[in-house]
Parts: sequence; structure tokens; C-alpha cells
Amino acid sequence: MSAKSGQAGPVTSKGEAGPAEVAELLLVAVAVAEGAVIGVWLGAFPALALRAGGFPPAPLFFVRWAGVLHLLLGFGYGLEWLRFRRVTLLVSAKALTALFLTATLFGEGLPALMSTALVFELLMAVAGALLHGPADRSRRARARLRLVGSDAKQIRPAGQR
Repeated sequence: MSAKSGQAGPVTSKGEAGPAEVAELLLVAVAVAEGAVIGVWLGAFPALALRAGGFPPAPLFFVRWAGVLHLLLGFGYGLEWLRFRRVTLLVSAKALTALFLTATLFGEGLPALMSTALVFELLMAVAGALLHGPADRSRRARARLRLVGSDAKQIRPAGQR
């Protein structure tokens, strides 16, 4: 963070995305891909998913429904980021999932695959929470740069090119 400007990361005069913005975009892309892969896997191969996850047999409807919910969450992560450049849904869902998995781990125990998921979900929640502030400051700095013309004496009002 620059002490002089208070901005997170370098912002070039060309208005390129800063490293925090790029990292946040990659995090959202990974979360969307995870939702799609798990959603399709649970929906298309529910019995295999139960066995691989170490879970006892269950009605396949509920496993498929979990797949649909994974697809919807993945879509929601992408939509929220594309429309609002926010990761609130991602951080909330991943943190609550990690909390639920932790409670289950200490209560009933978790299969190995779900223990791995616990770590993955927790890391994604923490990364999203830590990256959003710097990424947002970088986006705002680039927006301010667009208001200033190539001649520093000329400042355009917001909304005018």
C-alpha cells in the first residue's frame, strides 16, 4: 500500500487492473468452476459421488438437489462479481460451509474428502475477505484516473468522456 496515496497496489496511468483485482477475479473463477464441477458431478453421478465422498447410501434425489444448489451458488458467485464487483455471497457461503463442516467434524466426524473440502472452503472464504478491500480500492483509483484527462489541469465531470 502506498503511504502517499493510501491505495492498495500500483495503479498505472493506463488504468490497468491491480494485482488484488486480478487475484479476486481468479478466486471468483475458481469458485464458479468448483460449483459447476461439483454440481454436475452430484447431478449426473449421485451414487458415485456418495461413495467417493465416503457417505452412506441416500436417496439420489437429495444428492442431485445438492448438485443443483452447487450450480446455483456458482452462478451466483459469477453474477454478483460481474454485476457489482463484490464477493459477499462467495465469502458468506464459503465461511458458513466451513463452519458447518467444522461442527460436523467435531460432532459426527467427516470422511477424508470432506475434510479436504473444509480446508478448501475456509481458504476461499478468507482469501475473498482479504482480497475484496484492496481490489475495491484499486478499482476506485482507476475510476478516479479516468476522470482526469491526459492534461492534469483538465478535470472532466463524472459521467463525461
